[in-house]
Amino acid sequence: MPDRQEHNHDTRTNAHEHAPELHGHEHVHDDARAHRHPHHHGPNAHEHAHTVGYERYTYLLSPLHDLDPRFKIISALTLIIGVVAGPTLRPIESALLLVLLGALVLISGVPLRWIFARAALVLPIAFGIAFFAPLGRMESISWSGVTAAYAANWMLVWSIMSKAWFSAFTVLLISSTTPLPRILKALEWLRLPDVFLTLLTFLYRFTDVFADQLRSMRRSVASRAPGISPHRLVLLYGNLAGNLFIRAYERGERIFAAMLSRGYTGVLPSNETFTVRSADWLTLSTTLLVVAAVLLY
Repeated sequence: MPDRQEHNHDTRTNAHEHAPELHGHEHVHDDARAHRHPHHHGPNAHEHAHTVGYERYTYLLSPLHDLDPRFKIISALTLIIGVVAGPTLRPIESALLLVLLGALVLISGVPLRWIFARAALVLPIAFGIAFFAPLGRMESISWSGVTAAYAANWMLVWSIMSKAWFSAFTVLLISSTTPLPRILKALEWLRLPDVFLTLLTFLYRFTDVFADQLRSMRRSVASRAPGISPHRLVLLYGNLAGNLFIRAYERGERIFAAMLSRGYTGVLPSNETFTVRSADWLTLSTTLLVVAAVLLY
């Protein structure tokens, strides 16, 4: 699979032996943190692949990673709804909430700069909405009316941008500390419709396949037309996008036909299991207290 790093390990260096089956146990590479993910042991060695995108952080070992994904999703949704539906966050509230989320990131072991940078990607979109929000409160259509609207409603701009950023940060924190199969199983437990679960599952499983196909197309263009002009390159990428869509559609039909022939009934099987612990209830209780403080303070 693309975007994955292959690793070979000698099981004789482990403190204990493992059966030759799919399982997960704690191990450390020379250049990585301790982590745990499913892999297969053979008689003398085991081979497995590591993703190099955001998903590589979902297999780290931390108290946040070990929480029940159902409680993490409920807590995240509760926090997002409380922040978005609540009043404008004042600087002191924003600072305290930022300290809380930052502490969770440090506990999880996910790089703080990585998650901060990706949460900031939502700011241009939020700013595009927030920039025009004060205009709906103008008293007169004139330059003085525009300046007066922004002077009186600058907190509205801050509110939209801060709430969008905190929401994105929370979603990233959950997605970077929980493997997607566990998230999907938790969403199934939370009664998300099966059609959405199936779409999310296929999107997850075939993203790498489509990304590899796109990289192959780009390498073909670079090898066959290294001196192509930027204008023609943009037009060519438009054609490649259409080509990729057709290939994806045809592959989807073949995959669906193969699944039907193997007994697919509309629900994908899963072997994920959950265990509720006191830490899960503590996480949910803390989230409810934080949301209550944001709403009532």
